[in-house]
Amino acid sequence: MPHPTSAHLRPTRCLPLGAALWGLLASGAVPPDAAAAQVVVENPLESAWTTTTPWTLEEDLRIWGPPDGYLGRVIAVAADSRDNIYILDGTTQEIQVFDAGGGFLRTLGGQGEGPGEFREALGPAIARGDTLWVADGLVPRYSIFAPDGTLIGTRVRRAAGGMLSERCTIAPDGSYMEWWTRFPKAERSEDMSDNDLRHHYPIRVSPDGEKQDTLPYLEFTRTLADLPSTGTRRPVFFGPSLKRALGCRDEVWFANSGEYRVYRRSHAGDTTLVFTLDGVRPAAVDETDRGEVRATFERYRELGVALMEDHLRALPEHKPIIAALFVDGAGHVFVGRIPVPETVRIDLGVPGAVVHATANYVLFTGEDDIGTPYVTRLRIRR
Repeated sequence: MPHPTSAHLRPTRCLPLGAALWGLLASGAVPPDAAAAQVVVENPLESAWTTTTPWTLEEDLRIWGPPDGYLGRVIAVAADSRDNIYILDGTTQEIQVFDAGGGFLRTLGGQGEGPGEFREALGPAIARGDTLWVADGLVPRYSIFAPDGTLIGTRVRRAAGGMLSERCTIAPDGSYMEWWTRFPKAERSEDMSDNDLRHHYPIRVSPDGEKQDTLPYLEFTRTLADLPSTGTRRPVFFGPSLKRALGCRDEVWFANSGEYRVYRRSHAGDTTLVFTLDGVRPAAVDETDRGEVRATFERYRELGVALMEDHLRALPEHKPIIAALFVDGAGHVFVGRIPVPETVRIDLGVPGAVVHATANYVLFTGEDDIGTPYVTRLRIRR
């Protein structure tokens, strides 16, 4: 089970306290024009933070849902400056709001296209003054709520496609950042299955919504499997992927999940910091992992047994090293593992895992033994 750790961004103390991620620049290359301004930090497996007591995570809150029900499919979580917690339920298209002690405050949204409603909410993002911005993947807008839950306006959403809002989506000046993905090979060949090469563009939209900047892209090539039963190619289960996160200081963090090497790049395209963790060994794909693949096809029986067998034959020998990459808005990037309470079930390596970090705690989604979802808060004890 992967466990979260953080790496501080000061070069002398930029050290993940363990390992459990999936990241790197797809090509594995650092832009040569940035080499002169680049800081490289190499970390050992053991902690080098010897001046302080090693920090741990302790669960101090668990939320099962509003007073009259349970959570459905948790899409995203967020917290504001008062430590109020926002939980997006994809089943109901509602955002459940709780105070710092777990007390229920209000419900926002709901299924629909009217003011303050969502067709496909992509996640809450907290902006200046604890205003709440909620992007919609099907209605091209942001709905903006005051701290008391009042709908105070909307903004046209110019980025294409649906991406979950991130910790640093909304800038202090009211501009916002999102991701746009292109498939260069498919565009050239006009064959949409020729999509292993991806270009991930950070998009920046001005406060008035009139100006849009496309920033330098990240390139990544996915590992595709030949599927004889359908004559197509699809990404392999447990294959490497590009992990990326918008920073809150005009930066982008990214890594190729097959190698523990994490990059920080400015919006201008300069790679300003690289940190690594030596000695990390990838875990083998085992029978439990094969069982996860079979369980996926059990849920979607219409896909057929032959396609499942194709995917099982294409499984790699090892899983990626990096399972997640996320920031807390206070100058830390989280990329590793640290022991957590045994009662907390966390697996950042599975689809749908949701996490939100602050400088003092981390919010995770989990589920009990019968599959009932919850959100847990893990306090960072230093």
